[in-house]
Amino acid sequence: MVDLLSNSSPKLQKLDNVTFSRWERGITIPPFRKQIEVYQLLEVDPIDELIELDIKLPVIESGEYFVADHYLESIEAFSSDFLNRANITDIDLFMSDIELIIAYDLYFQRLMIAFRITDLKEFTLMLIKSFNAEIMCCKYKRRLIGHSIIIHCDSDFITDIMNNSIDDLKIDLYSGINSFVVSFHSSTLSSFEFTIGNILNKYMEIPNLDVKLYLSSIEKSTHKLFLKLKAKVKYNELYNNENQKTAELSKLDVSVSREAMYLITAFRRKHYEK
Repeated sequence: MVDLLSNSSPKLQKLDNVTFSRWERGITIPPFRKQIEVYQLLEVDPIDELIELDIKLPVIESGEYFVADHYLESIEAFSSDFLNRANITDIDLFMSDIELIIAYDLYFQRLMIAFRITDLKEFTLMLIKSFNAEIMCCKYKRRLIGHSIIIHCDSDFITDIMNNSIDDLKIDLYSGINSFVVSFHSSTLSSFEFTIGNILNKYMEIPNLDVKLYLSSIEKSTHKLFLKLKAKVKYNELYNNENQKTAELSKLDVSVSREAMYLITAFRRKHYEK
């Protein structure tokens, strides 16, 4: 096993029998990135392994990451709804939630202004049809406590939206599969874990290794999360007196990040509990 691992990865080149024996007996624990490297070399899904063995990852300091809005933890009261191409005919059932989302989602507002579409329903339909958009609404009982907007597009779209140079005649050119743009908000720990965990989980399952994940937010607490996930801040600017940051993540960043693993594992555990 030592030969297999040390000859297969530069990160494990110096691995010896004594060190590996200590790992096996639980005397020492390898650094997190080496743990992930071993999982990947053995073709084991590290996230599923963390869930199966009930391994506890470091708890994220939840207070740093979201606006506190306290609720009792209740699986029955916590739910999520998705609007995408599969159920686009149900759009009228989502309009009241989408009206709430656009009220405090600066990114969503900016997209609507850029495309010069004033009707919210028409704009939402355009996003779904042209960009394969998916809107997720997280709820506590009937109250909206979190959401995410996922858009598949070309990377030029990111540049143009930040430069206020969107050309509505180029919608077909903006649409793509190699970029993955996300705007999100959450107000409770449960909705935060579910929203970000869902986003990262979907992202990791995309077969294209070169796909980029962009996270957009105006919340200072979320900006700290970008740093913890080792995301590169691509755009940082004031828009409508709010500091908007768009950060870019690679699959490598996500797969070796304790914080990303924690969020995906917490999301999957909650899903299994349901």
